[in-house]
This record gives sequence, structure tokens and C-alpha cells, in this order.
Amino acid sequence: MQITLHIKCPTCLSDSIKKNGSKVDGKQNYQCKICKRQFIGDHALSYQGCHSGIKTKILHLMVRGSGIRDIAEVERVSIGKVLRTLSQSKYQLQAQQSHYETLEIDEFWTFVGNKQNKQWLIYAYHRETGE
Repeated sequence: MQITLHIKCPTCLSDSIKKNGSKVDGKQNYQCKICKRQFIGDHALSYQGCHSGIKTKILHLMVRGSGIRDIAEVERVSIGKVLRTLSQSKYQLQAQQSHYETLEIDEFWTFVGNKQNKQWLIYAYHRETGE
């Protein structure tokens, strides 16, 4: 059984590419003959973090109460990908009521740009109890 992959340059979408050695992990490296960009042809097949719908899934799972490590495990992406997606998100929820009996709160911090620019992301959610 033979599988044929038609690889295009991710920058200029040209199909004029050439093999350009291999990476340390053994993956084939390619170079575009037009724009000279180097890339790994099967990267999108091997790492789930570059798929187009992953950011929406991460945000949806976070709103549904999944933790950062759980999301990374379920979606087979790095914890860094989950944290970057959350920290870059502009999505805000509006509170449904002004007072809650119990809230679950989680937070994480990261550096933005340099070590002196420490940023915190804090999120809280109300988990309904089946009383």
C-alpha cells in the first residue's frame, strides 16, 4: 500500500518544493523553491495543536469545567498550547446572577515578552449541584 501526500508551501501555497534534509527527530524537512521557506510536510498530521478548530475546542472545554492538564491530554496538545490559547483569548462570560454560594477558581501566570512582564489569568465558574 502506497500513500501519496501532495505537499504545498504553507506560506505561498506553491507546490514547487524540494526535500531539504531531516530534523533531529527524523521528520522530513522541505524547502519551497519559490519563497525559500523551510517546513515539515507532515507536521499537521502528527501534532494536533496546529489544526484549525483546536482553539475553539480548548475554550469550549474550559467553559465546561475541564482543567488545563485534562484539556491537553484529551486533545493531545501541549499544556503550553492550552495556556497560550487561554491567555490570548478575548472571550468573556457575563455572570448570570450577582451572587453565587460557591465558586471554583483557578489561575495561572505566564511571562509576556520578557521575565519582568508577569501576567495572571484568573477564572472562576459555578458548578451546579444536583440537590
